[in-house]
Parts: sequence; C-alpha cells; structure tokens
Amino acid sequence: MGGLTMQSSTANAYSMKTKDIPNESLGMAGMGQGTPSQITSSQAEWSMFSYLGRVNYNYKSKYYLTASFRADGSSKFPSQNRFGYFPSTSFAWNFMEEDFMKPIASVLNNGKFRLSWGLTGNNRVAEYDYYAQLEILQGGRGGYTGISDLISGIYPFNNVVSTVGSIPSSLPNPNLKWETTGQTNAGIDLSFLNDRINFTFDWYNKITSDLLLLASLPVSSGFGSAMKNVGKVQNQGLEFTLNTTNIKTKKFSWSTNFNISFNRNKVLELTENQLSMLTNGYFDQGYTSSNYIAKIGYPIGMMYGYIYEGTYKVEDFDNLGSVYTLKPGVARYASENATKPGYPKYADLNKDGVIDSNDQTMIGRGDPIHTGGFTNNFEYAGFDLSIFLQWSYGADLMNANKLLFESGNKRKELNQYASYSDRWTFDNQTSNIPTVSSSASNGLISTRIMEDGSYLRLKTISLGYSFSNSVLKKLKVSKVRAYVTAQNLFTLTNYSGYDPEVSIRNSALTPGLDYSSYPRAASMNVGINVGF
Repeated sequence: MGGLTMQSSTANAYSMKTKDIPNESLGMAGMGQGTPSQITSSQAEWSMFSYLGRVNYNYKSKYYLTASFRADGSSKFPSQNRFGYFPSTSFAWNFMEEDFMKPIASVLNNGKFRLSWGLTGNNRVAEYDYYAQLEILQGGRGGYTGISDLISGIYPFNNVVSTVGSIPSSLPNPNLKWETTGQTNAGIDLSFLNDRINFTFDWYNKITSDLLLLASLPVSSGFGSAMKNVGKVQNQGLEFTLNTTNIKTKKFSWSTNFNISFNRNKVLELTENQLSMLTNGYFDQGYTSSNYIAKIGYPIGMMYGYIYEGTYKVEDFDNLGSVYTLKPGVARYASENATKPGYPKYADLNKDGVIDSNDQTMIGRGDPIHTGGFTNNFEYAGFDLSIFLQWSYGADLMNANKLLFESGNKRKELNQYASYSDRWTFDNQTSNIPTVSSSASNGLISTRIMEDGSYLRLKTISLGYSFSNSVLKKLKVSKVRAYVTAQNLFTLTNYSGYDPEVSIRNSALTPGLDYSSYPRAASMNVGINVGF
C-alpha cells in the first residue's frame, strides 16, 4: 500500500470588548456607545504533507511480517528540518501452527508471539515557534512616563505617545525539528480451553528524544525561554490482560476482564549539560516558587520542596519573659527573623542551621506504581449486569488546597478546613498543624501537603434487560433493551481531597497537582435501545 496525505489549517480570531454600555437593551448594537477596553486579532496557518507506504507478508498463517515507512513534512519547522522520517516493522509468529505444538492443542488452542519496533514523530508546537517574533504595542496611555513606556514597546516620537512600536518577543531557532519517539514492543497472546481463558502480556521500551520544550534561557540573552529540541526521556512498562469465561450455560453466563499495567519513566538527558530543571505548576498567584523538578536518572515531574517536621514546640526555645529565642542547634527559616512556637518546622538537610532553598529535595512522585481495571459481566434470563472497578496505586498528590485552607496565613477572608480547629495553640501544643500567623514559612511547598493518591473506584455499573423474541415479534422490532447505568458511585481512598483522580496541570512535568479541582460527579443514566 502506498499513499500521500495533505492537510492545512487557517485560524482567524477577532475580538472587541467594551464596558460601561449605557443602553444594554440594544444588545450588540449598543457596543459602540460604550468604552472600548480591548481589541484583539490573530491569524495562524500551518500545513503538512506526508508520504506513506506499507508491506504485509503472511507465510502459511504462521509467520507475519509488516514493514512501513512514512515521511511527514510540517510547515512548523524550518525548510532544512521540515521532513521527519519514521520507519517501523513488526513480526508475529503463530506457533500453534507448528507441528510440535499439536499434542497440547486441546489445552492451548491459540498462541502468538509478537515483536515490533518503530519511530513516530511529534510536531505539536505553535505555528511560528522557530521564527524570531516581534510584539507590536501601541501607546496612548495619557502621556509619556519615561523608561517604563520604552520597555512596554511605546515609542514616544516628538512626545507623541500613540506611535506604534515593536519589541522582540522571542529568539529564532533555525534548528528546530521533529520530536522523535522510538519504541520496541514484545508480547505474547495465549488462549486456553476453547478460548475460555485468554491471556495477553506486553513489554515495551520507549525513548523520546529531541523533545519539543519551552526551555529556559540565560538571563543574559534578554529572553526567558525559547522553543528548543532538548532532552531525552525513557518509558518502560509491563501490561497484563486476562479474560475468562467463568460460567457459560444456556441461561447464565459470567465473564471477567482483568488488566494491570506498570510504567516507569526516567529522564536521560536535559538541555546543554543541564542536570536538573525546575518547573512551577502554577495554582495561585501567592505561590510562585518551583514545585516540580526533572532530574537526570529520576522520573520526570518529581514533586520538589521541603521535608516537614511538624511545628516548633516550646521546648525548642529559650524563653525570656514573652520573648522566645531558638535554642542553639535548632534551625530556623532564613526569611523569618522571629520564629515562634507553633510555626512550621522543616528539615535542615545540609545542617547549616538555616532552612533555605538548599534544603529542598524531591518529596513525591506523581506517577503510580501500577494502574488497572477489573470488570465482571453477568447475563441471566434476559438481564445483563456489568460492574467495572478501576484503581491506581502508589501515586503521590500535592494537595495545594491545604496551603490556603489549613494554614490561616494568606487569605484572611477564607474559611478553613474543620481540621484547622486542631491547630497549634498554647492549649494544644502537640498539634503539627501550624498556628495562625503571617509567617513566610507557612506557605512553603513541603511534605505537609503531600498525600497518597491510591484509590479503588466503582467506575461504572450497568443493568439492562433485553426483551424476549416473543415480545419483539409483537412489537415488530428486532431488539429492545432497557438499561440503567451509574458512574463514579463510590471511591475507596485515604486522600483527604475531593477526588484522587486529579491533576489541574496537563503536563508530564507537573503531575498530581490538586487545587480547587472539580471532582468527578456521580451520575445515573436511564435509557432504552430499539432496533428495527
């Protein structure tokens, strides 16, 4: 098989916003009477052209070979790197067709070994990321105010502040190219006892190189970041699937599906001999420090912060009247001059007597050890019942809600969790929940907000009834099935938040972040399917 594909996209967006409209009854027609506050417009185009080909070979239904190749050209990359080339091949051996397997064919009725390798590409960047871009700004803010106007792009020629000016907003990257993922798979499929037991095993090793990433730049460049091909990440994993027909009679049947998968990822390279890269999973403007780290030799997107040791107790201080002074050897937070009993306490990892950024470390992992699902299907006398359980084990969650609702330090107008009533006070000195204060240390990312995100969830349960043939003949239809389906009925977890299946940031660099996320709602559907 051979072929080619062509695709393109053009996007235009125009927007005008006005405020203080005196006559809202006119609707859109009254916008001209208001005060224009924002006018925006944009246009973007991209296109892609691809060649593809595939060859399949089958010898006696015993040996299967597939080879394919595709060349993809994308306008998102400069001309010398426009095309990426991605071959792949796979081999399968149906060993049950071999003569030496015939003696056990009554028990093992199907067996296949699979092996494959291939490259795939990724071009998911903005349309003009490899260009040097200019940002055009216009003045007219009521007068030239000095250097701040120059920085913002206003060019006050002859003291006319409405002159349009432009500033460079990004550096060019003429070497930008396709991100490439190479993957090797090996697997085996087995069926026993006339397909009543089916087992599938897969192993994979995937290495992604030349990652397309908005990488940090030295401050001396004049720019904060640029789109570059940097880094290399490895993903290895095992997947197991077991399908069984447990009972099958004329009136009753019961079948089961079980699957479990293990995945481990590791950072192999970063940009230009970089050993680690910090990332901020933004969730509130009051918290701007980096809370994730990608480090060579470790999983990508590790949580990063301080190790929480509870609260400072009275015995940590020398008390001179109403003045509390930390005893020698008790570390204090560097940005805090007057540490008091009840303030949060963190581990001094480098033992220099001061808690600062040098004491931050990896405090959690957002990826689970394993995930899986377990489904049971039942049928009896026209009724069918399906129960699906889903789980995840071993992932950590960063419950950033606690920084606002179990700290009492940032937003005085906010209510607090009920657990905050057990905070440290002189009447409750054993508590490890910080006391009410505006201390700088009260909002640090630490193990205090890290929680186990493991869960077991009743994801879906469905009950249906299919009417008998005698009823269908009277109704003159071929099929009628009434059903009721419920989802997310209950979840078993130790996580204190609303939902352990959460991350407000859709990035491998910032997994498992929970901040005011909306939980998955329990739902119920009732319906009927009719076939004619």
